Amino acid sequence: MCSQSLCLVGVAKVVLKKGKTQLFKDGNPMVYSGAVDRIIGRPPPKTGDVVLVADGTEKPIGWGMYNSVSMFCVRLMQLEDEATSDSSCALNMEKLIETRIDAAVEMRRRLGLPSVHTNAYRLINSEGDRLSGLIIDVFGGVAVVASSAAWVEKYKSEIEACIKKINYINHVNWRPSVDILKEDGVNEYDLNKMHSSTCPERTKCGWVGAYYLLQLGWNYTRRNVKFTDLLILGHVVPICQIVENEIVYTISLKGQKTGFYADQRENRQFISRISDGQKVLDICCYSGGFALNAVRGGALNVTGIDTSPLALELAKENVVLNNIDPGRISFLREDATEFMKGALLRNESWDIVIIDPPKLAPTKKVLHSASGMYRNLNSLAMQLTKRGGLLMTCSCSGAVTQSGIFMRILQGAASMAGRRITVLRQAGAACDHPIDPSYPEGAYLTNILLRVS
Repeated sequence: MCSQSLCLVGVAKVVLKKGKTQLFKDGNPMVYSGAVDRIIGRPPPKTGDVVLVADGTEKPIGWGMYNSVSMFCVRLMQLEDEATSDSSCALNMEKLIETRIDAAVEMRRRLGLPSVHTNAYRLINSEGDRLSGLIIDVFGGVAVVASSAAWVEKYKSEIEACIKKINYINHVNWRPSVDILKEDGVNEYDLNKMHSSTCPERTKCGWVGAYYLLQLGWNYTRRNVKFTDLLILGHVVPICQIVENEIVYTISLKGQKTGFYADQRENRQFISRISDGQKVLDICCYSGGFALNAVRGGALNVTGIDTSPLALELAKENVVLNNIDPGRISFLREDATEFMKGALLRNESWDIVIIDPPKLAPTKKVLHSASGMYRNLNSLAMQLTKRGGLLMTCSCSGAVTQSGIFMRILQGAASMAGRRITVLRQAGAACDHPIDPSYPEGAYLTNILLRVS
């Protein structure tokens, strides 16, 4: 059986088990192998092939990209009713990519992105923009692609062509998530060969600002280039310059994730609104996002802590870029736990403490041990917060956010610290990080503001 919109000779059909269909008809794109009863097609489909997904009666419910290796054997791209209403995309991956990216550009435009105040944002948020496995962050005129699915690698040239049609993008930096792609069956040798020439090159398109480190320290010259390589502590690092909430940042295109955490933009702006006259501590500060917003908001004194020398060099440069009085802000290279223990011994405290640690629970398997780490970090942070002061605490672990245990962790941390906490604000990622309600696993960031007493 084949619907009129989803009918093509030679396309394999993935038939679901009885009782497993509704989840995917409701929009969840990740068809796991345990939900599959049988595959109809000779020869059998290969990884990267377009396949139909059908219910137990073999009636198609949609189509997607097949993977013979991954635990998710199909990533659904379009449901049958969508294919009926827009047949131009039916079973046509190239057209679907173009349509979805165009829709994402329009959605961000309606959200006011980019603007003269902010030119760093997420353009494609994987399942949230109906392109599972693809993330695209835009940093001024540079688009950074984070690829985590075999189909994304297969359609690399088509994706780049769509991005380059956006009039303010003049370079695409492709960053494959190698470990995740291995699980998707992508050969590391093939990846290296495919991406050997995609490292950022020096170009002369548009004014963003570039820096050449002439010696250790930050002696540089500026030129009209989009981005360039920077020598930091003996390492060549491709960088570019962005603006977010009217604060200018130099970011590394080889930094963590895509190079900048655009997901915290609205939370950073909130910090600027509550920092006037306050003493602020920013734990795991990376390149200084929260710290710079605190100073911009009128904080009397701000201290940023991180272990990464590259991140701290960028943070210090960002202070210079924004003409901030260096006497009001400082950055220290130190382990978060060790710093907080030392600060307690020195009897130090802050009006506002921000703690945004890296992902401590990458999977549900380590949720228990990660919970202990989150509890210990937050207990120390609460003890460093003045009585009646504010603690902004974050978790970027999807396993923690989706399990709903973060609040219990914070209650445990408060008990350990001998403090009482009140929740003032709960937030997640910025609005350019949409979440499909049929795929709640897309929610990963939790940001909670507490009053500590």
